[in-house]
Amino acid sequence: MKQMSLRTVFLLAFTVLFAAGIVILLVFYAKDAPAWTSYPANRHIYTDGVLTGAGEITDRTGTVLAKTENGARVYNESAAIRKATLHAVGDPEGFITTGVQSSFWKQLTGYSRIGGVFQPSGQGNNMRLTLSASLNVTALNALGSRKGTIGVYNYKTGELLCMVSTPTYDVNDKPDIEGDKSGKYTGAYLNRFLSATYPPGSTFKLVTAAAAIETFSDMGTRKYTCKQGVEIDGEWISCLGNHGTLGFEDALAHSCNAYFSQLAVDLGAETLTKYAEKLGFNKHFSLDGVDAKESEFDVSGARDIDLAWAGMGQYTDMVNPLHYLTMMGAIANHGVPVKPYLVESITSPGGIPLKFRLSRNGSRMLDADTADTLSDMMRGNVLKYYGKGTFPGLEVCGKTGTAEVGEDQASHAWFVGFVRDEACPLAFVVIVENAGSGLSVAAPIANRMLQEAKDLV
Repeated sequence: MKQMSLRTVFLLAFTVLFAAGIVILLVFYAKDAPAWTSYPANRHIYTDGVLTGAGEITDRTGTVLAKTENGARVYNESAAIRKATLHAVGDPEGFITTGVQSSFWKQLTGYSRIGGVFQPSGQGNNMRLTLSASLNVTALNALGSRKGTIGVYNYKTGELLCMVSTPTYDVNDKPDIEGDKSGKYTGAYLNRFLSATYPPGSTFKLVTAAAAIETFSDMGTRKYTCKQGVEIDGEWISCLGNHGTLGFEDALAHSCNAYFSQLAVDLGAETLTKYAEKLGFNKHFSLDGVDAKESEFDVSGARDIDLAWAGMGQYTDMVNPLHYLTMMGAIANHGVPVKPYLVESITSPGGIPLKFRLSRNGSRMLDADTADTLSDMMRGNVLKYYGKGTFPGLEVCGKTGTAEVGEDQASHAWFVGFVRDEACPLAFVVIVENAGSGLSVAAPIANRMLQEAKDLV
């Protein structure tokens, strides 16, 4: 009896330990199985650390951007398309973590926790993007050898038509990025549209203007004086023009630094922060679940001179392009943004829909009347200052920016805005690094993009 009792205790203890081991294994499996599967040593989907086993990726027209063929990952036959869509598709090694080949690897490989990456057909799921490959090539050509980013989206549906980041490279002829000493490929793995922030320069005056519209009842008549600048806290803020005494709309059209610096000081740090955050600063944005870098606005402890610079898009202000594109969509949509998205659909190898996308609104950013007033003022910028002929056939509402980035570097050139037309609902953001004037550099690029993109909506 004693011997049987000991055996019973032993078997019970063994059973408990075995069960505990199974539970621990299942916990680790649930937690780490995706990482085990996506490890580059997994020969089911990788060859020598390079992704080979995944479904087809196409643009909005069905143009193949990447596919698996005869056990190898094959990219579009056009070098221009390969370079223009690199940051959207991703690289085979996975260095560009925001590309869909990295961020959607589970869907593209057909991964499941039960079956791993096994597919009876021997291939993963297929993905259609909202991008236009040809529009991305246009953006790449417009940027040329300069670094920067361009985004265009349909602000009614949320479809992202263009997302280009430079520098880029050809996955079929990869340069020695790690060994590059020239700076040509610095940041080549970075998708600047999602993962970078920039000083916004005068484009931030839209935020200051929105705060003023909703704070001061006299903005229709409120005037400030510009004597080619203004003195605040004993320091001089220069302006490109000697505008004299001018009102709100003319101040935005001329991008008057003296006007907006004084307006920012009158608004105060608390109010400016409130409206910056309403418009998306210090907030999280993402594209199909891929996180974007947060835009930053912080004037805590700022003096009046600091607040003046912040109200003009300098000081410590930093902006993410995806956020700003969404903000442009909000102004165009009477204060409510439609969230941009990139992945249109995912289907099984047999054509069964696994995911399709519907438009989704974000939180209201502005009162409708405020958004419409800003829209009118941005249209006034084009008519009074930029020139109606700059955007032939399009009712563009826009704002330029020339953002200072240091005494020894040329300014970044910005142009942001949208087409005010129900039949052509396009919003855009153009940033060209160290290129100088937003009006002379970024605005013509925006027009080039819009003239082609209007045929896509």
